[in-house]
Amino acid sequence: MFLIVGQGNPGLQYARTKHNVGFWVLDRLGSDFRPKGHALVTEIKLQGPSGEWVSGLLVKPTTFYNATGEAVAPLARYYRVPPERILVVHDELDLPPGRLRFKAGGSNAGNYGLESITAHLGTRDFHRLRIGIGKPPSPEAGAGWVLSGFHPEVVPIMDKVISTAAEAAKLWATEGLEAAQKKYNGLKLDLA
Repeated sequence: MFLIVGQGNPGLQYARTKHNVGFWVLDRLGSDFRPKGHALVTEIKLQGPSGEWVSGLLVKPTTFYNATGEAVAPLARYYRVPPERILVVHDELDLPPGRLRFKAGGSNAGNYGLESITAHLGTRDFHRLRIGIGKPPSPEAGAGWVLSGFHPEVVPIMDKVISTAAEAAKLWATEGLEAAQKKYNGLKLDLA
């Protein structure tokens, strides 16, 4: 069993913002999300390389971004999912649009949603799929940056990134972090 968690904010006013790229990836992976606890969830079954089937949940928290842990931790406990079988898909200021990176544990780098998950799980050992959104024009503009949409020139690049991230998340679920890092961490979809 695995959890793939998309970070984002609920509500139509946030749907197309940079902060919601995690939700976009989950929407490529599944449909028919239903309420469960503080999230919308749907089950997904993926076939592994040896033909075996792996089951998991796609999780879109209905809490706001900075309170993601309130949705994730109860589901992880209920389904007995260990941290290394949790993948959190989120926007990343330190990567330009067109890049994505898998990472295991480590610093939350000021991402309050990741801090919330860490606090509620009691560990940083969950996995992350970081989706590049680029840096704001100034540090003070960070909140406005993540809550705004992408420039029209970047939209086609992000469409490619979201599709690729969905495929990457499937590989993570069926073959593990190392295989996903090896295949996807070096891609430069903004140059393709």
